[in-house]
Amino acid sequence: MTKSSKRREFSDAFKLQVLSEYFSGGGSKLSVARKYGLSHGLLLAWMKKWPVDSKCLSLPEEIINTYKMAHPNVEFTAQDALERRIADLEKALEYERLRNYAYKKLIDIAEAEEGISILKKGGVKQ
Repeated sequence: MTKSSKRREFSDAFKLQVLSEYFSGGGSKLSVARKYGLSHGLLLAWMKKWPVDSKCLSLPEEIINTYKMAHPNVEFTAQDALERRIADLEKALEYERLRNYAYKKLIDIAEAEEGISILKKGGVKQ
């Protein structure tokens, strides 16, 4: 018993219509996918290809803003993704600077208490 499944192909116009309905508040991703007989993953793939602010969808600005406010964790454009990446890297850099400062302070305290030099001297070959 093999299930013969034929790969369905959808036109871009149909995909954009489904996405417009979802972004306009036509229901959840799952309900919109079920309405059109689609899989949830397929709808997600289309959303990745055509984000809410895509020119192809030509949604009104109020719908775009409403969707963005309702879904703050979703990255909408490549620019948003880059800005988020920069913020994450700046945060990581600050953490490493604090960590480096803590290690230096630890070494200074240990050298003062033990009276020995912990760090290697620069330029001395052993």
